[in-house]
Amino acid sequence: MSGSRIERFRCRGLRVVYQSHPGRLTAIALTVRAGARFDRQHPGLAHMAEHMLFQGTARLDQIALNRRAAELGGEHNADTGYEDIALTIEVFNEDLDAALALLAEQYYHTRIDPKRFRKERRVVMEEIRGRRDDPADRVYRQAWAGLFGGSLAHPVSGSLASVREIEPQDVARFLRRQFDHPNTVLAVVGGISLERARALVRRHFRHGASGMPAQPPSVRIRPGGLLRVRDRNSNQAYLTKLIAVDPHPRRLLAVGVALDLVGADPDSHLFQELRERLGLSYEVSATLEWGPDWAVAVLSASAARSQAERLLRALEEICRQTTETGFAADDLERTRRKIRYRYALLADNRLDKALALAEGVLWNFPTPAAAERIVDRLSAREIEAEWRCALAGRTVTALLS
Repeated sequence: MSGSRIERFRCRGLRVVYQSHPGRLTAIALTVRAGARFDRQHPGLAHMAEHMLFQGTARLDQIALNRRAAELGGEHNADTGYEDIALTIEVFNEDLDAALALLAEQYYHTRIDPKRFRKERRVVMEEIRGRRDDPADRVYRQAWAGLFGGSLAHPVSGSLASVREIEPQDVARFLRRQFDHPNTVLAVVGGISLERARALVRRHFRHGASGMPAQPPSVRIRPGGLLRVRDRNSNQAYLTKLIAVDPHPRRLLAVGVALDLVGADPDSHLFQELRERLGLSYEVSATLEWGPDWAVAVLSASAARSQAERLLRALEEICRQTTETGFAADDLERTRRKIRYRYALLADNRLDKALALAEGVLWNFPTPAAAERIVDRLSAREIEAEWRCALAGRTVTALLS
């Protein structure tokens, strides 16, 4: 993947990664080791904290904060996963000073007003209720809880019961505990110079101190197996298969290539079997999720309720065939080309690149360019071996019918 040199520096313990990307815009990703894995006794706490980042600070109320972001004209958003909260914005180069000031205001000075907290808690609970009505999400959550124990066992957003128990002081303590410089990486990608980026970061992120990052709570992988989920109201059958994967970057990337070959694109094994040969499933998906010490490959499909067992047999048969026969050379070369294309898209997207760089530094994962080089050098034998190893390990298959 083409791109200019990546520069790194520190600001009072805050790790900063910079990459020049010529053009009129600059993207910023402020990524904090504060995901749902750190919720402790309050599942959904990190997600609730993310919502409160936009509800006002010591200097800006909710309206003023969001108007300020709108004045900058850029994408201002946040997202919570199991490992981190990412706060992002993309603006014109000349507005970088104001954008960093806004992110710093949220990072250091978010205020948990009880009235706004209660309103936002209701919003989050409605969000959870909406997902409860989605059978595909339900079977995914059942599969996830069947594979993971410990700090990953609950959904990122928590449950209605757990969110109802969260109080304003819980969010305030969470932000104080997790939002500090050792837990944070700031990525800046765009058309500004390294010298200007360095000066502005030091101007706005000067309140922290060096130290050790928070250690994530432990993850447990359960024995796995087949879970049958009953739903009398659904006319469809939904299937999700989770495959525990070794999180070492090279092994993870090898499984990622295999997942592309097996998965959801029209030329893949699973799509061709379920959609084209059997006419079973309209939607087929294949994704990879990961953290510093865990990773999981996800295969999902749906079919008519009467075809649930046929769907299950077809998916398992594709998994068996690909472990026994491996992958054809022309299929592998076509998949490599698709992956190179996705890396090229990433190289052209400032915001996605900033997020990838920040997460890579935070969790010690290769940069996108380094990951692409690893993928290019993976042999067919290595890709097939890692796929076999993953499927021989811990897996959970959940079928809702």
